Amino acid sequence: MIVRSIKIVEGLYSKTIEFDSFANLIHSSSNSQGKTTLIRFLLYSLGYSIPNTKNVKFERCSVEVDVFFETVGDIRLKRTAINHIVLLMNDEETTYVLPEQLNDLQALLFGNNNYDVLNNLLGAFYVDQEKGWTLLNRGVVIGSIHFNIEELVRGLSGRDCSDLIKREKSLSSELGKYRQMFSVAKYQETIQQNQGDLVVEHYDEIINTEIEQLVIQKNQLKKELRRIDKGIKDNKQFQKYISDMKLLVQGPDGTIIPVTESNVVGLNDNFNFLITKRNLVAADLSDVLKRITECEDKSENAENQLSFWESESLTHAFDRRIAALQVDPIVVDKEIKRIEAELKQLRKIKTDETQRNNSVVASLYNNIIKYAKELGIGNDETMAASYLFTHNLKELTGAILHKTVFAFRLAYIIEIERALNVKLPIILDSPSGKEVDKDNIRTMINILKRDFMDHQIIIASIYKYDFDSPNTIEIEGRLINELNS
Repeated sequence: MIVRSIKIVEGLYSKTIEFDSFANLIHSSSNSQGKTTLIRFLLYSLGYSIPNTKNVKFERCSVEVDVFFETVGDIRLKRTAINHIVLLMNDEETTYVLPEQLNDLQALLFGNNNYDVLNNLLGAFYVDQEKGWTLLNRGVVIGSIHFNIEELVRGLSGRDCSDLIKREKSLSSELGKYRQMFSVAKYQETIQQNQGDLVVEHYDEIINTEIEQLVIQKNQLKKELRRIDKGIKDNKQFQKYISDMKLLVQGPDGTIIPVTESNVVGLNDNFNFLITKRNLVAADLSDVLKRITECEDKSENAENQLSFWESESLTHAFDRRIAALQVDPIVVDKEIKRIEAELKQLRKIKTDETQRNNSVVASLYNNIIKYAKELGIGNDETMAASYLFTHNLKELTGAILHKTVFAFRLAYIIEIERALNVKLPIILDSPSGKEVDKDNIRTMINILKRDFMDHQIIIASIYKYDFDSPNTIEIEGRLINELNS
């Protein structure tokens, strides 16, 4: 991968900068002259979510960058807004929405669709002046972009721990909720100590409970009305059926009597009973509906009154709500300990799956040891293989941490090249730390010249370094200071 040029436009002003395929030095005689801004513009043009610098707002600028990738050849990226980027390749334009489709763009350009690799590329080839020289194997690269060595190793070695990661996220979320519940339980204890027992059954809660009960009654009465209405309908149909049949009945004395609705014993009595029952049920339903309306009015009035309460009343009401919750701190604490133990075991399994019999881990470690020896910061006796995944950075300070970070980054770049067949650039912002002397810097530059001659190197600094005929980009005054022609 080689950045060939970048064009930045801000209103009527623009700046076009050409890059060399090997050594590029972004230089100014003093700090705060735009060196970091240029590097961030470069990363921004590649689609990354990069924070603004003090005097430049990226969203007000448009930027174009010409880049060569081993996988697709020469391409152009145009970014005129934060939320999208346009790829121009083989005379065709494709728009990608950012940040949602950044991985899709990177998958095309780097020839790999493993998100564990893509999400950690920037942390391998870019060292930020603020946090980069303290970022060893996990942490913030810049802005909201993170680096994690376990993810990178899994991606490069094809280890799939997605089920374990999904379970870990679920447990972490659950643990957070239980910890909040425990905080509530402790707050309840404080309330009881300071204010004693509170009346925890609120007026509005009573109303809501009553409304729920009335709604149940309403549904039951409506169901009963439907049953009665069906009975009335069936009764009428039966009466009409009797009448339509025109039946005749012969009495004991031989008299012929026609059968009608009026002379069938009990037929009208049953109909009248159903009508009476329906009236009673309808009256009950009307009463329930009226009571529901009254309760809803009371609830609305209570909510309206809440806005007029003084702050003391609100805090008192809050305390009563908290006191009303049924939270057992002993049970909650037991669950917290159970989840913490399960998370610890799960993470151990994930770590074992990542590191066990992994050639990528061995290769990374060998290269780190190689450069550690050369930089005078350790060897295989002082730095075990597990040091690759260390969490303990307290023992590393000043120049030792600076050089250790450098060794780790070079090892990452070598391993990524082996997996992707892509030579990542090496972008260093202010590599001359406060406690790094000239000899250390000379050793670091010599390593780059010896082992990374086929990688593009971009360094921003107020110092000049011993490269053979580097492409020096001098920045004096404002970065974008040329009128558009």
